[in-house]
Amino acid sequence: MTVHEKHSHVHRWTGTSKSSLAVVSLTIISIGNWNPWINRFAFAHPALPLPNSRPPKSLFSNDDSQAPPKKSAASSSSRAAAKGKSVPISGTPFRGVSLNSSRSHVANASNERPPSQLESIVLNAKSLSQSLFRSSPLSDPSLRTKYFTAIAAGLAVSLAMVPEAVSFSFVAGVNPLVGLWTTVVLGFFAAAFGGRAGICSSASGACSIVVAGLCASHGSGYLAGCAALAGLIQIVAGSAGLGKLIRLVPHPVMLGFVNGLTLVMFKAQLTHFKDGRKFLSLLSPQGKATYACTALTMVLVKYILPKLQENVEAAKAIPPTLGGVVIAAAAARFFKWPVKTLADVAGAETFRGGLSVLPKLGLPSDFWTPLLSAPLHTLKIILPYAITMAAVGSIESLLTLQLLDGIIDDGKRGSTKREVVGQGIGNVAAGLTGGIGGCALIGQSLINAQSGGGVSRLSGISMAIFLALGIVSFAPLLGQTPVCALSGVMLLACQTSFSWGSLRLLGKIPNLDAFIIMLVTIVTVKDDLAKAVLVGTITSALGFAWKQSTTISAAITTTMIDLPNGGPRLPNIKSYNINGPLFFGSSQQFSRLFSVKEDPNDIVIDFTNSRVFDHSALEAINTIADRYGALGKRVYLRHLSSDCAKLLAKVHEGGLPPFMVVESGEFDPVYGVAEQSKYYQDVPVTNPGRKL
Repeated sequence: MTVHEKHSHVHRWTGTSKSSLAVVSLTIISIGNWNPWINRFAFAHPALPLPNSRPPKSLFSNDDSQAPPKKSAASSSSRAAAKGKSVPISGTPFRGVSLNSSRSHVANASNERPPSQLESIVLNAKSLSQSLFRSSPLSDPSLRTKYFTAIAAGLAVSLAMVPEAVSFSFVAGVNPLVGLWTTVVLGFFAAAFGGRAGICSSASGACSIVVAGLCASHGSGYLAGCAALAGLIQIVAGSAGLGKLIRLVPHPVMLGFVNGLTLVMFKAQLTHFKDGRKFLSLLSPQGKATYACTALTMVLVKYILPKLQENVEAAKAIPPTLGGVVIAAAAARFFKWPVKTLADVAGAETFRGGLSVLPKLGLPSDFWTPLLSAPLHTLKIILPYAITMAAVGSIESLLTLQLLDGIIDDGKRGSTKREVVGQGIGNVAAGLTGGIGGCALIGQSLINAQSGGGVSRLSGISMAIFLALGIVSFAPLLGQTPVCALSGVMLLACQTSFSWGSLRLLGKIPNLDAFIIMLVTIVTVKDDLAKAVLVGTITSALGFAWKQSTTISAAITTTMIDLPNGGPRLPNIKSYNINGPLFFGSSQQFSRLFSVKEDPNDIVIDFTNSRVFDHSALEAINTIADRYGALGKRVYLRHLSSDCAKLLAKVHEGGLPPFMVVESGEFDPVYGVAEQSKYYQDVPVTNPGRKL
């Protein structure tokens, strides 16, 4: 090849490369123009050079006489690179850099070549990466610690989820893998779409008890359809805002729920310390190892590891629960303690690992086939179970939400609407993967919150991801975890979640509230959560209604009234000044306040200090007025709300009632009465003092 051919070859290659680079540059610029996100960082950032351009000299040098001694480009580049800064290949400074660092290059600006298109693209890419890193939350050390702690908390909770999911699978009558994958799928979607960070969801005992009968009568395939239908019901209920009804649950019911559920968790942990029906003996090798491993875990989690975190900054990133379980498991492995492992409880087949254990998408065939052939009959079978599961799961999840709102001091309140919808989405997803459904678990949620997972949804999401990885990739290692170590963590959660203050309240709070706490606790332990909350709420409501019904009274005075339309003034009229609410519970007591036969021909009933709440109250007013009217006496009603007067007029439409509304004006109260009060609560009484 001649010299001329070589030059021609180089010229052709250079022209081709320039054309290619021009196309790449135009493509990147076009992407920047069409994509606002890239345009924001790559083309609008003040530190990025424009392609194939150099900054004007005036931007970097105003006074050459004060320029520092000239430095080589190589030394400047190496120092800047050592500090982690992006350095132009040609030595041309970025826009926005300090003036002093660029004056040495400006002095020889006329001898420097402009940056090529390739160099500009490289510089853009480097500065873009720096800009993205600077704008990322992970650039904040405190946020990095926060997210890492949340992920580590999710790992700790994933270990605590395994024995519970396995136990609840046995309760429902399905393979343990079904319960584990239910925890993975439900936990992921409920954490992503739920009401607040920190809540951990899984297959639950309350829901498993509900569907155990369905599994026994129709098979495990119907459980998946029931879970999916329950999820749809929860999505509809949550979207309709029914989650706010949890506000009606009184505080004594909440205390009873927490105490009862704690006792249920404690009772469930005791099964791991039994050999058959008897507790393990302290004299047996298995008993010594089991109790020692449990005690070691509890001491590590409760005392040693928290103390270590106070003195060692790096230890704060690892939750004590995770550290305690890992250390206890390592000790049991090293000393060869004869303790039961997860593989012993759930079976070695559950922890065989591999892709073969992945759940299948779609409803099981033993449910899908009858659903297609007889849809109404199939839905009729699962609908009662689905409604009960949706109610039980929503109640337990919402009560867990309220509990975490009081524990996690992050200034945020959970959304009841989002929590119910999130649980519904999780149950639908669990049903479509052959799961049994579930809800939020208070014990695991408390472990998560105490481990630092209440600050981010990453804790619940990472719990599901770690559990899935453990089932598929690390199943043999996960199966070797001692159950007694996890029981130690759960026992500490029981000790924390039990409301010990409720015991000190006995004798200091009303007897009815103390009775409700004990009632809800007993029903939760003996039956299920939904019945306990329902019984406690009804009992509390009836007790409140009874108490309010006994507070109504009347103060008897004398007053004067001016009859409307220029009527005479009636002095020294006997007046019943009613005190207390008038509703269905106090209507009979209201009628006993009057001496109809002994009263004069004209009396006044003053409602200034009373409120009329429902139709029973209106009927009580009509009844007492009729009793006076039967004796030829007249009743004057004072300071009734406008809607009360309107309803009384409707009741006596076409007749002449034996009472008259007097002194009804703009200062009288306005409040709703009966069910459709919104239609008449703002109806004014025209012509105050008129005869109804």
